[in-house]
Amino acid sequence: MGTPASTSLSAAQCGGCDWPRSARGLPYLQTLVDENLDLTADILRWNRAHDIMMFRLTSDIVPFGSHPEVDLDLVEVGHGRDLANLAAGMRLSMHPGQFTVVSAAGAVWENSHKELEYHARVMDILDIDGDIVLHGGGVYGDRAGTAARIVAHIRSLPPEIHRRLRLENDERAWSVRELLPICQETGVPLIVDNRHHSLNGVEPLAALPWSEVRATWGARLPKLHYAEQDPAKRPGAHTEYLSAARFRAFRNDVGRDDVDVMLESKAKELALLRLREELGGLDDPRGCEGVACASC
Repeated sequence: MGTPASTSLSAAQCGGCDWPRSARGLPYLQTLVDENLDLTADILRWNRAHDIMMFRLTSDIVPFGSHPEVDLDLVEVGHGRDLANLAAGMRLSMHPGQFTVVSAAGAVWENSHKELEYHARVMDILDIDGDIVLHGGGVYGDRAGTAARIVAHIRSLPPEIHRRLRLENDERAWSVRELLPICQETGVPLIVDNRHHSLNGVEPLAALPWSEVRATWGARLPKLHYAEQDPAKRPGAHTEYLSAARFRAFRNDVGRDDVDVMLESKAKELALLRLREELGGLDDPRGCEGVACASC
């Protein structure tokens, strides 16, 4: 129940680049979209029944949704499923894949722009106004020039994308300190990921400029990502479950309760339910340490 188990749709399955024009193309695509939306509806019902009010939607609700031959006006998205009602009061997000790069130039940025258009369009169709989360991308040997390009790209985005866009620090190229000026200049909120900061940050989590990070969100509730390092795997790999003691330390480092926290762990909703129990449950005002939690 952590993420929609959408059916994968490969170019080979669809007959290569010509699949949208084939006789099988649109009907098959509609079948996959229907399955993905049914699964998403089931997940949102389960989440609501378990008081999980935050969720990351799959980017593959419409497989190949940004393909130039896919006309979303011909795909029935959300018809008869009333996902907006199911999602009422929930915080939903989408996280475009690694090839959606806001720092890139040329054709890579053009394709990235199309991906962002697709994600915003799906949210519009489903009547959901959630978070679209991106990393900063590459640096390309020129951090100042790349930062200026990111700012220019963000400023060029239409309102339906810009108002949903959030930037997240990553474990290699763009730290919290490096993204903060970009977010301040563009009006895009900054998501702090604790695990990425531990790999690509120069100060302890508690020493980050939390007031400035908070300010990037304006009147919106800030969102953070929380994960723990699996000691048996490569740096950045997530654990199956989460430690209540470490989560309490994280909450103390953040120093405020007015945040939503997205948990990133391999056990997904099972990790959330166990952590919630270990922290005292929903009835205890200190349960989950004063923050709203979800899993992805």
